[in-house]
Amino acid sequence: MKKFTIDLFVNNRFGVLNRITGLYCKRAYNIESIQAGPTEIPGCTKIEIVSTGDDYMRTQVISQLEKLYDVRKVELLSEMDGE
Repeated sequence: MKKFTIDLFVNNRFGVLNRITGLYCKRAYNIESIQAGPTEIPGCTKIEIVSTGDDYMRTQVISQLEKLYDVRKVELLSEMDGE
């Protein structure tokens, strides 16, 4: 299993974080940590999610996140080998 970090830039609207975490929940994927904060762009929030999973899980999560309506951008930041 690998630990990886995904950065999301999302529209700051009601229920966005719920839809993102719901996507993980439906697929029984684990979130190690999650952080959210403002950006320089008005109405845009940056969310950083650290997860653990294999290559298939990582690819699926990124693909599904990109399909969410209020998600502007998805970036894979880093990968580390887990224990």
